[in-house]
Amino acid sequence: MKLMNYDTKYLIMQNVGSNIKKVPSTYTPCQYQILCRLIRQKKITKQFFEFLLLHLYDLSDWKQLDYQQMYNLIHVLTFYDYT
Repeated sequence: MKLMNYDTKYLIMQNVGSNIKKVPSTYTPCQYQILCRLIRQKKITKQFFEFLLLHLYDLSDWKQLDYQQMYNLIHVLTFYDYT
């Protein structure tokens, strides 16, 4: 390939690696395990958990959460002030 036939910007951009990660469409098994562990450790009741699902995501079944929603739910349950 002759370098003189391409402009500098094109050559630079061809050598830049892409670090974009694809986000899964559903929650991962690891997220599920983390959620289960949080529920046990924090002693979260079923009523409170359903309350959060309903008011945060307008869902009644946690299995309908996508990756990002599950990530946010885990964050909320981890840092929520239970006192």
